[in-house]
Amino acid sequence: MYASPVVNGLCGGFSSYWPGVITLVSLSTSEEVRSLRIMRTELTYGLAGFLGSLASGHLFQLYALGHRQGFVLSCMSVVLYFVCLVYAAFILQVNPRTPSADAGERRDGESVGIPNRDKVNIALLFAAGILYDVAVAGGVEILNVYVLVEPLSWTATQVGYGNAAGSVIFITSFLGVKLFTRCSLSDTSMIMIGMFSFLTGIYFMTFVTTTTTYYLARTLTLFALIPMPTIRSLLSKQIRGSTYGKTFTGLQLSFQFVGLATTYTYTKVYQSTLHILPGFVFTLSSVITFLAMIPISIIWCRTARQGFYERL
Repeated sequence: MYASPVVNGLCGGFSSYWPGVITLVSLSTSEEVRSLRIMRTELTYGLAGFLGSLASGHLFQLYALGHRQGFVLSCMSVVLYFVCLVYAAFILQVNPRTPSADAGERRDGESVGIPNRDKVNIALLFAAGILYDVAVAGGVEILNVYVLVEPLSWTATQVGYGNAAGSVIFITSFLGVKLFTRCSLSDTSMIMIGMFSFLTGIYFMTFVTTTTTYYLARTLTLFALIPMPTIRSLLSKQIRGSTYGKTFTGLQLSFQFVGLATTYTYTKVYQSTLHILPGFVFTLSSVITFLAMIPISIIWCRTARQGFYERL
């Protein structure tokens, strides 16, 4: 049980895998369509999670050759990891954008006096991303425990269905980005919409006592996935292509380090308020989400002012 996460961590784990994926997507797309392409990648990831969640509860209950429950599910997970490794090593090919296109973008930026690297925006995006990740990760982690105990007391199959319902936001968030892009909304506006969607849904989760109200709360978070892919897309527009990998990995590592304190803090808060208001941690997530909206608001103001200077 301990060896598995140790090996996974030493190999980089999700902290190196997902930044690599986002880097490849960013390098192969233009700024105009980058948010949508990154969101499409998240959609693919979410659809796979949706199907896996639907099947996981049933697969967990299967027995095989005298082994206990969970053996079949673990074996299938290992096989899928191996298929992913083979595909990434021998089949996957990515065509990066041509250097001339990047050079053209740099010339355009320089011609209006806009710096290629805006350190203030980068810092604000990191702050917003970390705060939002704390709110989402902490809330969802306790939610996984919340559904297992009273008053919900879900079974393994119900947990699988609940996870599948959570994966639906990958679809709705993708459709949201597609719609908002067509309506010419800026990246910062889409991030604010997504954060507000999660804020309302997770706050409503504070008062959930039945399965029906649980799914009602989930419907309020339909656009909750929009912020993180869009933050990564907006972040890529502040830096050069040669630093995508380093920046995205740094952001993901920030999530991991802060996540250590997040798990401990949320667990302690949940234990302290369990007999008073079990859903208080979800209110905490809504407050942190509101704080994450502040740096995005500042970026929106800075971007609007910069656009005004461009028109002049």
